[in-house]
Amino acid sequence: MTALRRITRETIEYHLDKIHEIESLSFLSPWSVNAFREEVKNPVSHLWAMFLNDGLLGYICFWLVDREMQLANIAVHPGFRNRGMGRALLTKMIDTGLAERAESIWLEVRESNRTARTLYEKSGFEPVGKRRKYYSDNDEDAIVMTLSLPSFSGKLCSNT
Repeated sequence: MTALRRITRETIEYHLDKIHEIESLSFLSPWSVNAFREEVKNPVSHLWAMFLNDGLLGYICFWLVDREMQLANIAVHPGFRNRGMGRALLTKMIDTGLAERAESIWLEVRESNRTARTLYEKSGFEPVGKRRKYYSDNDEDAIVMTLSLPSFSGKLCSNT
């Protein structure tokens, strides 16, 4: 059975090796172990993980500042991709934004990452711009995407 759990200062060390393993398997320039430690200390940061039984399979890190959110990081272990876990993690972020009355969620995604872009688009995000040479590891551009939560909430209400 899958479950989402918040990773806190008290639990980060227990899960850090697995989080960093998934991070390293997922990105050209992975976050450091210390970056995750710092995220759980940051009062605007939320770090959630997806578990299957007791095995950590993916995580999402996002920031909530006033009425705006920023997706900082999301990854699912390569052996468990395309099973809805990325979407479940994104849904957790969106649900948090709706509960906290946030107005928008922002993210950057590699222009070449078609899989992630498709996931974001299916979750209601729209491309609104580009950041040239955003990724320092290869100077790739980032697509800036946003989701307007008041509009998204209205779509939820109209579908019920």
